Parts: sequence; structure tokens; C-alpha cells
Amino acid sequence: GYGLEKQHKIAGDYRLEQFEEGATYFLHKRGHDDSPEGGSIIGGTVLRLGWNSRYIVAERHSIYRGNADGWMIINVQSGAMIGPFNEPDLHTHSEVQGIQIFEVSEAWKRL
Repeated sequence: GYGLEKQHKIAGDYRLEQFEEGATYFLHKRGHDDSPEGGSIIGGTVLRLGWNSRYIVAERHSIYRGNADGWMIINVQSGAMIGPFNEPDLHTHSEVQGIQIFEVSEAWKRL
């Protein structure tokens, strides 16, 4: 049911949405709620999340199991998204330097 979701703003047009009392989290972008990936712009549920005013980094569990799990990096201003990366590759990207990563349930409390 769509009456159950709760959401917290992350940065810019992006927000974290919680379903089913915290079992599942999706990443949404305003104006993109009709995306085919079940409404999650990263194509999966969010496992871990980090952010600052310019970038959001999210570890996804892919909805379509043919797609890779991994880390996505989103440019908040441009909306450009790259990934998925594995964790060692993630840390080679300068965008994510200094961004603190949280388990998604902890990130939810901090947003």
C-alpha cells in the first residue's frame, strides 16, 4: 500500500523512502517516481547510504537479479549517476572522499 511510505529528504530533489516499517528503503528523485525500477532511481533497494550537499552514494541490492549489486554515485546538481561499483572501486572516486557511510536504518535516523 502506498499509504505506508515515509520519506526523508537527503539533498536536492533526492529523498529516502521507507516501506513496511523499515524493512525496505528506496531512493527517490522528485519527478521520477514513475521509473520502472519499482520507483527506486538506483534500480534497487538501499543497503547503505552516504551524502553531502553535492553527492549521494548508495549501496543497492538490485531488484532485477540480472543487474549487479553495488555502489552508485549520484551528482545531486546534475542528476548524473554512475555505477555500480564494488567497495574498493568506490573509494577510488574523489567524489566520495570524506562522505560518511551509514547503514540505511542509521542514515534514516540522521536525515
